[in-house]
Amino acid sequence: MRGMKKRQQGISIVGWLINLLIISVLLTFAVRMAPHYTDDWAVQDVVSSLSDRVGSDTATVAEVRGWIEQGLARSNIVLDDDAISVSRYNGVVMVEIDYERRIKFFHNVELVMTFGHNWNAGI
Repeated sequence: MRGMKKRQQGISIVGWLINLLIISVLLTFAVRMAPHYTDDWAVQDVVSSLSDRVGSDTATVAEVRGWIEQGLARSNIVLDDDAISVSRYNGVVMVEIDYERRIKFFHNVELVMTFGHNWNAGI
């Protein structure tokens, strides 16, 4: 019985350090990515609010683009001009927002997150 007690001593210092390293890397991922996901939720709210606007079925491309830009400005979100595509096809206004966010994680390692939202008038 005494020999068995010596072998069951629990986790070693090296085991604790490895666990601590894994937890800290995962926590760093979460802390660096969370703001970008909250921004994406705001972009999603702007896109979904287009359906609630009166006259969104008959709005021009310029009006819809203006509504999107106003909503993004209200949320302090800056997207590239080429990330937002507003067009009319067969009388239906279509919105596509596709963008990516790059985060420098450490040294030469970057995290890339891609986001995309679509909206069609009257659908």
